Order: sequence, then structure tokens, then C-alpha cells
Amino acid sequence: MKKILLSLLAAIGLSTTGCSAQASQASQSAPSDSSAKSAPSDGIIVLAPQAFINQAKADTTSFLLDVRTSKEYAEGHLAGARQLDYLNTEAFDAGIKQLDKSRTYYIYCRSGKRSHGACLKMKKQGFKVYDMEGGILNWTKLGMPVEK
Repeated sequence: MKKILLSLLAAIGLSTTGCSAQASQASQSAPSDSSAKSAPSDGIIVLAPQAFINQAKADTTSFLLDVRTSKEYAEGHLAGARQLDYLNTEAFDAGIKQLDKSRTYYIYCRSGKRSHGACLKMKKQGFKVYDMEGGILNWTKLGMPVEK
């Protein structure tokens, strides 16, 4: 009798654990609006690649800005993107002074670090900016096109 009761309790425990694991996996894999847009405490809105390009295409004031080096840009970039090297501080600062603040800037780099820094700098100067989550590495990982 004890063996039957222990077996029954073990089976119930395993099935409950399995259900909660499935629910947890479902909630992790289900896309949500928060995965498309997130704003860290610094206020920069980070968009998933598909949301990034969809919003840029729908925005009549959009300007795609690649803040990688010239070499990285030549290896492949988003169609229509202009390049301004964030690591070359002097050139970057001079370059953004030439940009139109009435436009909306969709900014990306290799992995997201430089673009986030560029977004912070530009936002402080009055630009409207969006950052692409994971940079071009994430973009290409998702099978999205680049041009050379």
C-alpha cells in the first residue's frame, strides 16, 4: 500500500513539474510586445530587428544609421543605411552636427553596444532615436538581408 501511495505521489509531482515547465517554456517562447520594444532606465527604445525595420519603413522621417567602422559597413549593411563611425569620436561628433533633428534615427552597430552609446549621445543633443536589438549580428542570424 505504501509503495502504491508513494508511486502515486511521485507521478503527481512529476506531472505537475512537467506542466509548469511547459507553461514556463510557452511564456518564454511566445512573442510579446515587450520583446519588440523595451526602454531601459536610460530611455532609449530598443527594437527587435523586424520591428526596427518595419517601423523605419513606415516612418516618413526615418534615417538608417550604421555606426560601425567603414570596413564593417563595406562587409554588409542594411539597405539604405548611411555610415558614421561611433568609435571615431571626432568624426562622429562632427557628423551628427550635420544631421537634421527633425528626422528619426534608426541606429545599429555590430552587436548593440556602440549603437546604444550613439543613441544616448544623440538623444542628449535632441535627436529622436531607436536602437536595434543585437545589432547586425542579430539581424543576419535571423536571416535578414544585407547589401554590400
